[in-house]
Amino acid sequence: MNVLLSAYACMPNSGSEPGNGWNWAMHLAERGINVTVLTRREGRDEIEAYRQAHPNGNLAFGYVSVPTKLFKPGTGMHYALWQMFAVGVARSLNRQQRFDLVHHVTYTSIHVPTQLWRLGVPTVFGPVGGGQTAPASMLEYFGSSRRAEERRTLLTKALPFSPLHRRWLGKMTTVLAANDDTMQLIRAMGRSDVRLQFDNGVGADYLAPEPKSFKLGTPAVRLIWVGRILPRKALPMALDALAKVQHGWTLTIVGNGLAEATVRQMIAERGLSDRVHWAGRRLSWEEVRAEYLKHDVLLFTSLRETSGVQLLEAMAVGLPVITLDLHGARDVVPEEAGIKVPVTTPAEVVCGLANAVDRFASMSVDQKNAMSRASWDFARTSTWASRAAKAELLYAELVEKAT
Repeated sequence: MNVLLSAYACMPNSGSEPGNGWNWAMHLAERGINVTVLTRREGRDEIEAYRQAHPNGNLAFGYVSVPTKLFKPGTGMHYALWQMFAVGVARSLNRQQRFDLVHHVTYTSIHVPTQLWRLGVPTVFGPVGGGQTAPASMLEYFGSSRRAEERRTLLTKALPFSPLHRRWLGKMTTVLAANDDTMQLIRAMGRSDVRLQFDNGVGADYLAPEPKSFKLGTPAVRLIWVGRILPRKALPMALDALAKVQHGWTLTIVGNGLAEATVRQMIAERGLSDRVHWAGRRLSWEEVRAEYLKHDVLLFTSLRETSGVQLLEAMAVGLPVITLDLHGARDVVPEEAGIKVPVTTPAEVVCGLANAVDRFASMSVDQKNAMSRASWDFARTSTWASRAAKAELLYAELVEKAT
């Protein structure tokens, strides 16, 4: 089977969206599928260096350039333009070898659907997210980005009334939604047959060999917060909550995105400098996994998130999760694997997060170990190998129907 994999973000040894694109490509190719990956030209040198060191006859790449420097790679406008120019490159590749199917996997944005259905072959779109919106009651945590977030919410809620989006989604053979919010939006856009499928996976080698084993007498709860320090990730809210926690705790922040002085001030003005640790830089993929292993629980506070790869990464090493009962976290984290805090008002959410940390700290060793087991068991069902196996079954179904 010849598959064209549309992966705007695709890079070896990466996390987040670039890691998603890469893992889709590698694990589909490992199943014997002939995969041609359509991706950004900016990643060509790194990808080709990897291919030279790790040859794979089932894997090829096509690179798409955006012929303007007005928009930075990775931004929304660059991605939208890339989608337009990708069609021409895809048509050229399709003339060289006829594709049986197209699958778009990154970016996972409902706002800018792939245009590769124009090739006239079965097209899978997703798992795609972006249908979730930040709760209006929590917008104070967006600071100067509040107006931009309000505009994004209006745009998202207007999508069902966009004739272009409805037409484009109607051209897809199958649409996969990465969370329930996006699934409901896609249904409102006319695709009642949308399927729910989480968009992240973990490698089998990323999984810990067993769940975490908690011990008696741990002096403090070791929390870890992972992600880019963006307004929607709500790190200040996490710090506000921790300032109210009664039990002993420490927090490690993994990620960057703001100036170091700004983050240090954010921590200091809450009087938390002695308990919050931050390297002040972005850590490598291997370093992030090592940090997970040193901690007891993931604190995840994003106010708008498709699913959050951090959730699955943490569960893969057996970490319980304290999170908001919202969007992808609500859908992905099993009830037995974490504590989900209802989203109401800022004051109530802050108190809820603090109470969740205190509740976790008060649990018995057996209760904590049971949460770790539930996390780890779920992650074992969410490997990239299993994602690829399910995709292959879907491909076979769609190709058979098309013949």
